[in-house]
Amino acid sequence: MINCNSIKKAVWVAGAFSAFLAAVLFFPIRVKAEAWASRLPIDKNAYENPKNPYKELKIPTEITKIGDKYFIVDCYHDRIIYSNNLYAPLTEWKVMCTQAKQPHTIAGDGTVYLVDDTENHRALVFEWVNGRFQNTQVLNNIGYRPHCTCYDAATGAFYMWSSMTGEMFVIRREPTTNTVYVEAVHKLDELWGIYVRSFTIVGDQIWFPAGDNGYAMTVDKNTFRVLGRYPVPSSMSGMAQILPIGNMLYVSISTDANLDQSAATMVRTPSLQALSQGIYEDVYGAFGTTGTPYYITNFDGSHFLANHRSKKGIFRFAVTDAGIANVQAMH
Repeated sequence: MINCNSIKKAVWVAGAFSAFLAAVLFFPIRVKAEAWASRLPIDKNAYENPKNPYKELKIPTEITKIGDKYFIVDCYHDRIIYSNNLYAPLTEWKVMCTQAKQPHTIAGDGTVYLVDDTENHRALVFEWVNGRFQNTQVLNNIGYRPHCTCYDAATGAFYMWSSMTGEMFVIRREPTTNTVYVEAVHKLDELWGIYVRSFTIVGDQIWFPAGDNGYAMTVDKNTFRVLGRYPVPSSMSGMAQILPIGNMLYVSISTDANLDQSAATMVRTPSLQALSQGIYEDVYGAFGTTGTPYYITNFDGSHFLANHRSKKGIFRFAVTDAGIANVQAMH
């Protein structure tokens, strides 16, 4: 005779265990970061980094300049490439990093260079040793999918954002050994489990773009006290970045609240308050392309955009009172 109650109980237990396992495997959890980075062996042989084998980029997320070198984060090629010549063909650029899985950004203070190793939930540290970049340190347990890294010259600290756990890791370099360490971890509990792609340091504040929570945020840089919340439409609830340029804010939007990339665009607005009130202008058409605009950077007197799902992935442009001008598709 079959005991239906026993079967029901067994099914319930199996279902509960499956749900628990899914939560553990696929939902972000907070794990304590290492206090100090682990040092890796140094190759004492002198030779150059290899050249980049790819003629095209695959989901570039950032282009930036550190010192006299330009860097492109080629996210879906799992690498970061660099060059002294911004306009060199991509196959003439050299490969700095292949150890990261889908990195998104890089930041440096001229001595150490931090890379967010997004899918491995850690930070990689590179130094220029024996004529090339070498991965000299690793800092594990940087939240869940660290997604944006910035060096703040005003405080001499690196900030690395865990995109799914609402945690900001403040990282410093010890000046004698150049070993990096986590000085502090600031937690925004309301962003735990929310996909927030970046942050922008604006004076003594940090601005966070809207994720699937449906609002952008500003916090105090030192205390992380929330200063403001700015609701936005669901069509904008997948922002990549908010960046002040001149007297306007430029907002790159990767997806809508449902992660639909067909909503991708770029807008400008006078303020976060104005954006929350629906006051903005769509400016993505100035680039003459489709796709997904991502991180915007500034160097060499120009602005630059990393763009997904388009023939060219790197654009150079100027910003005037009238909007975006002098757009140049580069790589």
